Amino acid sequence: MKFDQVSDVLSAYQELESPSFLQGMLMGLMCGDNSIKESVWIKKILEEADVKSIKESFLVVLHDLFLETDKTLNGSGFEIELCLPDDNEDLNFRTAMLGQFCEGFLYGMGLVGQSEQTLKGDVAELFIDFGNISAIDITDLEHADEDDESSFMQLVEYVKIGVMTINEELNPVEGSPIELATPPTNTLH
Repeated sequence: MKFDQVSDVLSAYQELESPSFLQGMLMGLMCGDNSIKESVWIKKILEEADVKSIKESFLVVLHDLFLETDKTLNGSGFEIELCLPDDNEDLNFRTAMLGQFCEGFLYGMGLVGQSEQTLKGDVAELFIDFGNISAIDITDLEHADEDDESSFMQLVEYVKIGVMTINEELNPVEGSPIELATPPTNTLH
């Protein structure tokens, strides 16, 4: 889902974080509890932000974001698109939004009881890394160059792979049993 599309709808709700935070929160909730229902997510958003009234356009965007995220996390995983500003936006802003995505992801995981203490191995390390990314210092990026842009793109890819890894570890998918065309026999050929 496009950052600007979500941002336009969120502008009426100053209590809510950025589109990146919302998508991160949703992905964190879904990775932490793959059976989370759309209505539960929306209710959590409204309660956490203390939103009293909502517009239909807001619900439509949340619905679309939920469907897209569900498809992404329960599909091949290779189509993960983070809800970040376009590449033509300032690197400071894009980096801050990547940090907000990670903050939202950790927040969503926390809402379903996942934490550094409950996770193990690579997932626990990714959790810590996401925490570090959420606290990223963007003050040095005022005069960004190609190396900074390249580093940012690598960090985005790292976060995508991290989300896929966390989802696969916490929500393993059992493969279908392999069916043989002919049943095995005890006869040697």
